[in-house]
Amino acid sequence: MPGRSNKKVIKKHSEMIVTIQLHGKPVRVELSTAAESALAKRTNPLFAEVQLIFGCMIAKRVWFRDETNKDAVRVTPKLSVWFRPARYEKACSFDDIDGGAVASDFPMAVDRKGFVPDAVHIDYRAGKWVGDFAYSMDVFRAQNAALEPPR
Repeated sequence: MPGRSNKKVIKKHSEMIVTIQLHGKPVRVELSTAAESALAKRTNPLFAEVQLIFGCMIAKRVWFRDETNKDAVRVTPKLSVWFRPARYEKACSFDDIDGGAVASDFPMAVDRKGFVPDAVHIDYRAGKWVGDFAYSMDVFRAQNAALEPPR
């Protein structure tokens, strides 16, 4: 279940930063000034699907939709985000995936929380929504410190 908890909103370097919870993990959502402005002009909310793709390759995509999703977590009144591990059974190229191939849920044998990104960045450029997400090496190193050999 994607957790919904108190969110923290700050403004830094003219960028809005909101911390939300996805699958029990804090995720920093960064909105550029252009994205904030474009969202303010929308009549209906925008939904961002953060997709970690498994299959013949591992890839990251952020898709933007007008349709709601039951797992979406509200970032602002006009933006909600959700995380989805996915696979493309009939596509094995970026051209196919970016060209509209249909994804299915990737069955996770472990808790999704470990795959949820640490940060999502959303921008609006040349009339199009653009998104990316990242995993913090600081968080990774802290979680895996016990696995490192002594020096």
